[in-house]
Amino acid sequence: MNDQLLIQNNLTLAGRAGAVDRPWILRGYILAFCFAPSVIVLLLGRQAYDPSTLVLSGHVALACGSYFALFLLRDKPLLNPIQAVVFLFHWWFAVGPGMAVLFGALRNDPDLLDKYASFGGEALWIVAVGLPLYALCAKQTMFFSRGRIKPLAFLMPEGPLYLPKTLYVYWIFGGLLTLIIAVLGRFGIVGNVPVNYLGGKMSENWFVSSLETISGVALIATVGVIGYLTGPYEKHSPKFKIIAIGLIAFNTVTALFSGWKGAIVQTFALLFIVRLIWRQKIPGVLVILLAVSYLFVIEPFVSQMRMAAEIAHIETPEERTELFMTAMDQGISIDELRDIQVNIESPFRFVYEYANGITEESTFFEGPWEGTISEGLLALVPRAIYPDKPEGHIGNFFARYFGNAAPDNYEQSLGVSIPFEVLGNYGYVAGILSFALIGILWTALVVWILSEDRLATHPLTPLAIIYALSMESSIGAFLARLRDLPLVLGAAFLIWYMMKKHL
Repeated sequence: MNDQLLIQNNLTLAGRAGAVDRPWILRGYILAFCFAPSVIVLLLGRQAYDPSTLVLSGHVALACGSYFALFLLRDKPLLNPIQAVVFLFHWWFAVGPGMAVLFGALRNDPDLLDKYASFGGEALWIVAVGLPLYALCAKQTMFFSRGRIKPLAFLMPEGPLYLPKTLYVYWIFGGLLTLIIAVLGRFGIVGNVPVNYLGGKMSENWFVSSLETISGVALIATVGVIGYLTGPYEKHSPKFKIIAIGLIAFNTVTALFSGWKGAIVQTFALLFIVRLIWRQKIPGVLVILLAVSYLFVIEPFVSQMRMAAEIAHIETPEERTELFMTAMDQGISIDELRDIQVNIESPFRFVYEYANGITEESTFFEGPWEGTISEGLLALVPRAIYPDKPEGHIGNFFARYFGNAAPDNYEQSLGVSIPFEVLGNYGYVAGILSFALIGILWTALVVWILSEDRLATHPLTPLAIIYALSMESSIGAFLARLRDLPLVLGAAFLIWYMMKKHL
């Protein structure tokens, strides 16, 4: 059963079959997402000291380019991992600057207004051309893959969601491995060891590190159970609803101690994705709750704790956790909440700002760097095979290059997105063409894992969409996560065989 039929059946059972009558490409929230930021910049950007024609025209070009890219991908239901890349880049390069200009005008903040309306603009045109190229290559790759790329049967459930017993097996399998790792740790045999308080790790024992990677197969069940909370109506189960709610609460609390804003938001992002896919409707209450929580609680809290960690010279994750727990116990007063200055740039990861900085130092065929791509490709080679390979701290190189970290700070990291890392090495033309390469490789990967028929409704679709967010990072960091995929897939195959090929 394909995506469209599964979603139609779900909406019929919910009494909202008419929700799919109108093509998603014509829905109001899609049109607003694509074009509203450019309208905001055009109307309010002129309040800047010296509004840039390149910026203003670039926003119009990006609005049209993003919409055209989505138009090319309209034959698949909303939302799947291939479409998600278009939404992601539009979020960084259109919605982010649009919101910054709006806040700059409302707060009478000329610095913020000038920053996004008076400077740069080259990056907008790169993305405006790149996204339609990405979509065209993705569409052609899907067409070419039919009959040539056989999807992974051992990840495909028989129905809309994984069976309850399948979820239990995934959890038990991952839990047993976690227990084995803990026992080995008591005897001093450890795999990945922390190298800084931000969670950076280095492998000390390849075998135990492999077990840690394989134990991540439990994440399949954690993502799969969210479908029982808000997915297909015929599969709703009160017991699994409770489990899903409990896991969301547990992961949120755990993530608060991690020091990573993304880890806190991730669980709610998964919930948002599942609701959007199966209901074909934006969960407005969830969006507002998440936006308010992030801007007024999560972002200022995590930022303050990171500053406190640096002042206190925190060196290990355990010390970081203790610091965060102390802060949680003390709480946040109402007066502190009133004094919070909303950091509207934070949800958009400053990617637009960094990308503009790169394009200003680049030409059509040259960029300011060299070697970050080749070093990143070595991430696919296990250190057990190549002990002398570089550490791969490209994100830290970016942080020091842009002045976000001191020259001797080798812990802080940031991302500029994969296309702009390519652009920083080889210039504008290569940066644009990288969108085409991403369209081919990313589409082939997700079609292989999820199948073309269930790009949107596969239980692992939300996980693939979250993985697409990693395109913010360097090529090396993105590939490092991909390197672990064979071990997880091997574990999933074993479970599938144990389940007698019934998921």
